[in-house]
Amino acid sequence: MRTVSRTDGLHDAIVIGAGSGGMTVAVGLARLGRRVALVEAARVGGDCTNVGCIPSKRLIHLSRDPAWRADPAGVLAEVRATRDGLAAREDREMAAMEGIDLIRGRASLAPGKRVVVERPGGAHEITAPHVVIATGSRPRVLEIPGLPPERVLTNETLFELERAPRHLAIVGAGPLGVEMACAFARIGTRVTVVEVAPRVLPAADPEASAALQAGLAEQGIGIRLETRAVGYVPERPGLRVEGRAGAELLDGVDAVLLAIGRVPNVEGLDGAVDAGPDGVLVDGWGRTSAPGVWAVGDVTPLAHQTHAANALGRRIVQAIALPWIPRLGGPPVIPTAVFSDPEVAWVGPPAAERAARCHPGALVDLRVELADTDRGLTDDVRRGFVAVSAVRLTGRVVAATVVGPHASELLPLLTFSVSRHVSLLRLQRMVHAYPTLAGAIGSVTDEFARRTLPHLGSEIIAYGRYRWARAPSGRRARTTWLQ
Repeated sequence: MRTVSRTDGLHDAIVIGAGSGGMTVAVGLARLGRRVALVEAARVGGDCTNVGCIPSKRLIHLSRDPAWRADPAGVLAEVRATRDGLAAREDREMAAMEGIDLIRGRASLAPGKRVVVERPGGAHEITAPHVVIATGSRPRVLEIPGLPPERVLTNETLFELERAPRHLAIVGAGPLGVEMACAFARIGTRVTVVEVAPRVLPAADPEASAALQAGLAEQGIGIRLETRAVGYVPERPGLRVEGRAGAELLDGVDAVLLAIGRVPNVEGLDGAVDAGPDGVLVDGWGRTSAPGVWAVGDVTPLAHQTHAANALGRRIVQAIALPWIPRLGGPPVIPTAVFSDPEVAWVGPPAAERAARCHPGALVDLRVELADTDRGLTDDVRRGFVAVSAVRLTGRVVAATVVGPHASELLPLLTFSVSRHVSLLRLQRMVHAYPTLAGAIGSVTDEFARRTLPHLGSEIIAYGRYRWARAPSGRRARTTWLQ
């Protein structure tokens, strides 16, 4: 019979998982004077530090440098060195931080907020008034007949490569797929992207997908849309695919990167909280179905990006440590940035949702090409734009997409506008330094003013007509957008 030792009452909170969301909660609570048990079964820093954001963005950065491109093996080694240095630093910081007890072991959660930690020396049960689940996710896998395990890559193994593949097939054209396609193409790898959807980056608006697809093609990256990987021929080697163009053998493929999504790590929860296919069910403050139990990060349906996990983690910290502060407002507006070439960034509901919830006459869509700005001229920007969807008459910003150089850096002003219900007419008063690509946002506001102000009478009538009109889907307009 297994002996389980117990520790009760030593901690204000137990955080299971030391990834981005877990560390945000643990550090936030500790800095507010709470005692936290931070349990980690693998590496401090989680996916972001070890197999996600940090190594991938380091690879993207180095691959842009002509001096590094000539040495692909050196690039991959430098990526690991950067990653390992940060991971070691974060581990030291968590182990030494006052208010945090870093416990290395695998935790499981039982009803009653009982956390059992399996360690080499045996099992140990700890309890606390609050438990935060931050167990993250793992790559979704796909069985491809004939594909040897040593040729299969995920984000967890990709950055351990010592040599770049000669021909890399990437299954999935989401953020990871397109980012790694650009990076490996720049260091000399032949890259083919295989995607079951009809366009790359399916979560983005179609105009952004089209611009990115053109950019990928210009870089020599092969793209197979509405196509599935159905088998592998080791002796060629080659990847067999089938799609709208029929069957094809992608010759010379010596590695296949699976970039088809994530699976939440809900094992070990023992029914203590409600969970579905997308993870632990939470509200906008990270509360689960069990009182005193919270969840954050990839293990939930809400916070799959590092910045989203950090934002939800800060809300959990407030709710636990500062419960007297009213929990007002909905979940924060979360932007998305994809560091491909060109970069793609967006915020707000996607085009399909806007179309389903609003009559098309209720919104106005504006777009300015970066090539038409003076900074676009001086920097030879050939592909990119700023697109904004706003409520007609009021100019309230509902959604925005930026494609082009530094798109992720141009988006924050538009994210603020969506979050704070800012009007394009108010943004028009903002002065942008000249010449900058951000001036394109100013051009969007000018265009809205030209369309609206000289025609106020007709715009007021149209606003009144379409604000409450049904969308083509039959739904009533989402009037919270249309203020």
